[in-house]
Amino acid sequence: MCKANFYDRAEVIDTATKMVRRGVVLCVLCGGLFSIHGCYPRHIRDENDDRHDGWIVQCCCDNCKKYPSLIPEFIMPYKHYETAVIEAAVAKVEAEGGILLADCPAAGSTVWRWVSQFRERGALAVGWLLAILHTLYGEYLSALELVDQGLLNQLARLARKFPSPGSGSIIGRVNVILTRHNTGFL
Repeated sequence: MCKANFYDRAEVIDTATKMVRRGVVLCVLCGGLFSIHGCYPRHIRDENDDRHDGWIVQCCCDNCKKYPSLIPEFIMPYKHYETAVIEAAVAKVEAEGGILLADCPAAGSTVWRWVSQFRERGALAVGWLLAILHTLYGEYLSALELVDQGLLNQLARLARKFPSPGSGSIIGRVNVILTRHNTGFL
């Protein structure tokens, strides 16, 4: 689902229905097929702190009867800012060791919470991606290729090895990969 579809409820449901029918999205818990259950409103904030109201599709797994939401890669679960805004803040902290709060529309405490969460979950995600890469695809990535790189660069390097969306943010791509393999999200 792309950002342009996010605003149109009918288009969001139509796109999700097509994805479900083609088997593009399956239940990460049991591999079961989905039925579209409904749609609920969701808002996000962009780099200018402008609010955008849109829609998220909720599915029902025909097998295990769970009700997951199909969250697009430009939105992080439980976050109000776009993934690109969060990623830019994290990248700035990784590159410079600090952040000018004027560069980000979110409050300073929010940015530091993002960074703290990213450091914790990012390290786990590197391990998860390495394990998935080896277990499912039989590929290895030398630890030397990841040494002395920030977490964001490590994740970018690993994400390129997966057959996943090639566009969007690094965090968004990693979240898609991790969710597909039922290992969590950043």
